[in-house]
Amino acid sequence: RVIELERKIDGLVNLFQSQQQLPQNHDPSPTTARTQTEGHRLTPCTGSTVSGENRPSTSRVSPVISPETYESRHVPTPDEGIPSSSWQLVPGFIITIEKAEESLSIYRTRMVPNFPFVPIDPSVTAKELHSQKPFLFWCIMQAVVPLTAPVQTAVGDWVCQYVALHLVVNKEKSLDMLQALVVYLAWGDIHGQMGINTNTLLQLTIGLVLDMTMYTLNTPLSWMPKGLIPDAWVLLGKGKQVETKQSLEEQRAILGGYYIASCVPPALRRQSQIQFSNQIAKCFKSICETRELPSDDNLIALIRLQNLGDRIRAVFPTLDRDEGEPAPIFREHFNAVLSSLRKELRALEMEEPAITKEQPFVWMQYTVWTMRLYEPVINMRAASPSEAFTATEPYSRTQALWSCLEAVKVASNGLLAIPAESYAYMPFQLVSGIAFAMMTSCRILLEDSASDWDVTLARSKLDYLEISSRILERLEEADNVALIVGQRRRLFEDNSSKWTIYATRGRWLQQWFVSKLGPPPQESTAEQQQTFHGLGSNESTVPWLGEMTLDQSFWDVMMLEGVNLMASNNVTGLSDAAMFPSMPST
Repeated sequence: RVIELERKIDGLVNLFQSQQQLPQNHDPSPTTARTQTEGHRLTPCTGSTVSGENRPSTSRVSPVISPETYESRHVPTPDEGIPSSSWQLVPGFIITIEKAEESLSIYRTRMVPNFPFVPIDPSVTAKELHSQKPFLFWCIMQAVVPLTAPVQTAVGDWVCQYVALHLVVNKEKSLDMLQALVVYLAWGDIHGQMGINTNTLLQLTIGLVLDMTMYTLNTPLSWMPKGLIPDAWVLLGKGKQVETKQSLEEQRAILGGYYIASCVPPALRRQSQIQFSNQIAKCFKSICETRELPSDDNLIALIRLQNLGDRIRAVFPTLDRDEGEPAPIFREHFNAVLSSLRKELRALEMEEPAITKEQPFVWMQYTVWTMRLYEPVINMRAASPSEAFTATEPYSRTQALWSCLEAVKVASNGLLAIPAESYAYMPFQLVSGIAFAMMTSCRILLEDSASDWDVTLARSKLDYLEISSRILERLEEADNVALIVGQRRRLFEDNSSKWTIYATRGRWLQQWFVSKLGPPPQESTAEQQQTFHGLGSNESTVPWLGEMTLDQSFWDVMMLEGVNLMASNNVTGLSDAAMFPSMPST
């Protein structure tokens, strides 16, 4: 029986080997020709062969999947007849070498200072970048070059196909892949509710960062105590461990993945999926010691701010409460914790040269994190006399609320300090900063049910309608500037832009804010009364304004899904699409 079983196994092995060799012995057929040109099809649509992409590993066809099925997974081939001096990614996105050089220069000078995790050496030409790192090249180009709405959708589909094929199917884990994903996500809409495609790319990026830090940097034994690692390697028969050294370029990309994972809206409400581990700290330490590039100062400042932000979230986590559950009590010693963290923020400002008003984006991040430090206080309540441990504890929350009010004002001024012509070159944190500032200011100025807070005094300190109007006008100005100058605009299916949609929804939030207020006092100025009545004039169009409550997820739902979704949960059959266009998913 054993001999008979061995013969059957040998027969199966020989049959399997003959099936693998069969395509090589036959004459080339159309299917075989497609398989032989597979390396070209897996590359970006460039109109020319990209070196290094025609690898044997990508030309093997699984015995389970037919060549026709595998062919359907390929990235579409470029159109024929494209000039040799141009490249094409998808139909409608053709770029010349001269235009690519210009766009690459814009990326280096205008965008890298705001997101310094994927710098491009000045000596590298667009042609060299296209040849050496094609995926990164196209992700940079699509972030700079203005495109129509259908082409932007096609580019997004192509990115998903490319990543799925190379990262998921072929299991390729390269620096080019990580850098390109970091760039694509930084200048894209990566909010949690913007669609499953972008969220999937974010999760793949997080996994790629974890793989590169856990297994490449510190080997699969990094989970063990350091004292046991040498003995473990001896037992595994691999001898002495040799730690893989990563380049500064790789370490910047890893830090960029950590930064994005920590900045997305879900991470800002909870803990990030990438923690500031020892592996991330090693990458950060290497950049700090060398400071090889001028943009590294900005990188170090942003990472230090984000690391401090992680600790702020750990100290004051955002808890989802059930309806009717009381808010947590603000204890007197919380002020000491807030003062300690505020002291660290001030120390960062003194230590890092990049945290200055001359660097608008970094300064905006600094002011927003100061606001985020005090924002959790709004979700708490003052201790009643029976719950207080000391006589002064019922009033300790007032000081923190006042600090939050001042932080909101400083953060709003920091957002307004960014010129409109720079909006196109800002990563997605600009939008989240604007959203958080408007949401926090609304909530703190409507905290009229608290006995330890005077909203009348707060509203005299912070004029929400005036500041928010300036911010929304800046959004509309940024869209007009981009249209005139020829900057990239994020467009949707109806050709509406991201900036105008956010401005429209921001004005809706102003109406909601006014609906919560009573009529202006008699001693108010005529201009204030005119503003009040002007914003409230459309209240009848939205009859459910007074029924809404501004909870923790209010702004996310309103900005990302549109006012129609919230209306359907309150009033049946309400039609407000003409006034408030919904944002389509991407």
